[in-house]
Amino acid sequence: MSHVSRASGRAGCRSVGRTARALRALVLPPVLGALAVGTLAACGSGPAPTPLTIAVTGSMAEPAPWAPVLEDLAIRHALRAVDLGDGTVSVVVSTNPRVTEADLTPLRDAREVEQDQAIARENVLAKVAKLRSALTGSQPAADGLDLLGTYRRALRVTPAGGTVVLVSSGVQTVDPLNLRTLGWNFDPGTVVRNLKNRGLVPDAAGRHVEFVGLGIAYGTQPELPLPAAQRIAALWQAVCEASRAVSCTVSEADVPRLLSASDRPVPVVPVGATPTSCKGTFVVPASVTFAADDARLKAGADRHLRPIADSLERCGADVAVRITGHTAQVGTAASGFALSTWRAQAIRDRLVRLGVAPALIGPVEGVGSTRPLVDNMPGGVFAEPLARQNRRVEITVTPKEGPDPS
Repeated sequence: MSHVSRASGRAGCRSVGRTARALRALVLPPVLGALAVGTLAACGSGPAPTPLTIAVTGSMAEPAPWAPVLEDLAIRHALRAVDLGDGTVSVVVSTNPRVTEADLTPLRDAREVEQDQAIARENVLAKVAKLRSALTGSQPAADGLDLLGTYRRALRVTPAGGTVVLVSSGVQTVDPLNLRTLGWNFDPGTVVRNLKNRGLVPDAAGRHVEFVGLGIAYGTQPELPLPAAQRIAALWQAVCEASRAVSCTVSEADVPRLLSASDRPVPVVPVGATPTSCKGTFVVPASVTFAADDARLKAGADRHLRPIADSLERCGADVAVRITGHTAQVGTAASGFALSTWRAQAIRDRLVRLGVAPALIGPVEGVGSTRPLVDNMPGGVFAEPLARQNRRVEITVTPKEGPDPS
């Protein structure tokens, strides 16, 4: 097992490189020559990570800003660490002036970065919960949804060569891209040219940019019809390209419907058509819908369940719904099966009372603590903040397959 510290990390790799090149310049037997080349190749698993910023609008009109795609991206970033702090992810939250840093660098001890990839991955996974909490607990400092301003702030804290990941529905409600004023018939190219003429396009030169969650509304904002969601994606793709980013990517990865932590008001952007895309996973946190060790719904649970019921009603008979209950890890992997099943059934019954057709809801099951989102027992010690993330009921919606035309 090999390790590298800040004092001997990159400097050590450079020293090994010089030694290997010097050895290759000599007339050596093939075995020794191969050893020199292998020593150079073994020093690190690739280039150190470039700066990574995840910026979120975090409004109450969209899901809480977390998705498996973000976790995967952050883990890959951290596993490329060579020096201390290389695995740090900067978090920018809309109008909130504070920039949070989540350091996911896998460490062997206080001075050394873990280079064994299997051990390093376990180390990073134990730290990802800090990043998830920073994102899902985000609170904008002003009302409305301002992705353009969030983009500009994220670029300011991201050096050239870095990557900015923007997590937002993109349904902006403040000038100069207020969709309540633009309406849904705007031309993305024309809108962006106008922004550029006014000097309002941010400068992303030298950065890579990726959007996650565009067109996915939730909470106070009605779900978008597919054409509106596609137009939102085209708008922000055009903004990115006009900002001279090295690359512009719009991810199609889903964002689970977890209720936002924000309580800042956001104006509703009216939509005039029934959504044509009904799929995704709604995450119902057990901490806000059930008392501890109880399967009876709290009095305020409808705040979380009514938007889901409304969405399922709009989808009609074209979808299939699966409800799965989960508990935190408290000991054996099989613990909590009964409680998770009762909670899933309670959610199912409440959705039916809120108007969802019983025929839409298929399997209802509890899987206890067998499918955790995070390890809530790092080092064998129970961690309540992490356990809260694992206590949940997931409502998965998938389109029904049509009849076989043959």
